[in-house]
Amino acid sequence: MNLLVKKLSVAAVLLLPLFFVSCEDPGKIGLNVDPKNGVILTKYQEFVLPSAEVQFNPRTTINSSSLQAGSYTDPDFGIVSSKSFVWLGVQSTTPSLSGTAAYDSLELSVRFLGVYGSEVMNEEIETIDLYQLAEGMEPGYEYTRVDERPLGNKIGTLDFYLQREDTLQNDSTFTFKLSDSFGQELFDKLKANDGTYEDDTTFNAAIKGLALTSSGANDKIVFLTPSTFSVKMYYHELNVDNEPVQRTYSFTLGDFRFYNIDSDLNGTPLAGIQDNNQDFNPSSDYRYMQGGTMIALKVDYSDFFEFAAADSNKNMVIQKAKLKIGSIEENISGSDAPSSLKGFFTDDANQWPITTEYTTSVDTADVFVQLQGDLTPPGIYINSQNILFGVVDTTAYEAEMTTLMQNLYAGEYDSEETPYERKGKLFLFPPSDPSYPQSSISYTSTTHFKVHKDSIKLEIYYTVPN
Repeated sequence: MNLLVKKLSVAAVLLLPLFFVSCEDPGKIGLNVDPKNGVILTKYQEFVLPSAEVQFNPRTTINSSSLQAGSYTDPDFGIVSSKSFVWLGVQSTTPSLSGTAAYDSLELSVRFLGVYGSEVMNEEIETIDLYQLAEGMEPGYEYTRVDERPLGNKIGTLDFYLQREDTLQNDSTFTFKLSDSFGQELFDKLKANDGTYEDDTTFNAAIKGLALTSSGANDKIVFLTPSTFSVKMYYHELNVDNEPVQRTYSFTLGDFRFYNIDSDLNGTPLAGIQDNNQDFNPSSDYRYMQGGTMIALKVDYSDFFEFAAADSNKNMVIQKAKLKIGSIEENISGSDAPSSLKGFFTDDANQWPITTEYTTSVDTADVFVQLQGDLTPPGIYINSQNILFGVVDTTAYEAEMTTLMQNLYAGEYDSEETPYERKGKLFLFPPSDPSYPQSSISYTSTTHFKVHKDSIKLEIYYTVPN
């Protein structure tokens, strides 16, 4: 019997209900049965999981899918700010300008995509400052969210007029006047026809590039649509009749860019956390997660193995296991908790993902684990709300872990090649692939939440032979 139960797999667990309709008396095959009604007795155990924080090493943000700038303040996550550093892109062919060509003006047009931070108020203005860089970007360098470039001259101010009730605001295209001195510089290089406009690389070697930064008075991070970013230079030339003719030259975003996300955590429970994958215990009884700054929650379910090793639990069969995280404290108005979480096994150095061959699907949440070095996580944790009579009570994350915990208990991963699961350490993070550069869209938002450490729990229902 011991060997049989120790080798229980997903199929065996799912077949267990067949015993309920068998002609065999369950008590005769070693299961505890209620003598009054003959129902198999299921036991329950709840573990409050020890937890810590980990801030991951910065990943590259080059060629970001996001164009963002601004800042906001949160009592738990401090001052979060973002900057974008971009190249301008030139046209495939360069026009030849006559000797009569003269500069007129320079404009930037871009579509507003959305904001992150406090709730939008009617008639609100969010401002982004536009700078020419003092030093250029190196295309071969893997810039990360902690990298910056020194700023040169300010060349424009982008004022976005936001309307809370305006359903079209996320489609609005804004146009701004830019510095004439910068525009004259662009025009002079175009008129000189000296090879500056040959391609993006030669052009940005000359102008250094641009930076979009917070104005210092923001309470939101503003997101813009990269594909709509356009700088238009107006100039005129005299025709054969000596009359001025309007001309334009348009720039798009170039083929190289990155962004910076910074979080000033001074005075918060997370002050002192290091972005080098080190365990960190906050100064409060809460645990935290923030997507853009790569702050993850680390839970330790090794208490389960100590419980499972007890003589009284030998050969137990796990009927149901659920990981719960919540109730989630309400975020400040205008900010969001992640719609779901993913879990990743980790080793003692907090390197991720560390996974093992295993795939299944249980009830409403998927549990995935694949070969070590692959990137599919062991859990997807769905953000759900308990609603009674139309009133939202709490928000929590839950994952069905039945098959995973049964296989862990049965020793499926108890080997030198796959020791990590047996240690019982699991990272929880918003839905992102940890191998992807941080420039992927799932990293650009600073979605976050906090949760009391005592509300991170593993619940199991199990039976044991008598």
